[in-house]
Amino acid sequence: MRYMVFLLSVTALFVNCSTRTQCVNSVIIYEGLEGNWEIYQRTDTVTMLPTFLQGEDLIIRNDSICDDFQGLWEYRSSNSENGGEFTLDTTIKEIIFFTPTYSFRWDYIVVDYDNLVFEYNNAGLDIRELWRRK
Repeated sequence: MRYMVFLLSVTALFVNCSTRTQCVNSVIIYEGLEGNWEIYQRTDTVTMLPTFLQGEDLIIRNDSICDDFQGLWEYRSSNSENGGEFTLDTTIKEIIFFTPTYSFRWDYIVVDYDNLVFEYNNAGLDIRELWRRK
């Protein structure tokens, strides 16, 4: 009898651990934004010449609440690191990034599962960035 109780307890523990809440139905996943991204091209509206880049990474992931429009982000490059929280506006396809000291807005276009476009204005200069999934 003790063996049976022990076996049931261990089974219940495994079932409980394997059914942890995962964000499989989140807005961030549905929009196609979650993942590890690397930049490969940046273009501005003045020169219209694309600059091919590497070494800039952006990680977009869910926070602890799966069914909202917020998440966490990290940016890494060879000379800079930053991160914080973000909020999505899926109606106008905009993502607002927050750091401890400032915030900024980017429009996003999910081309397909592996390709993402960000568009934003930097000091009056319109920028378009192409990112691919790592």
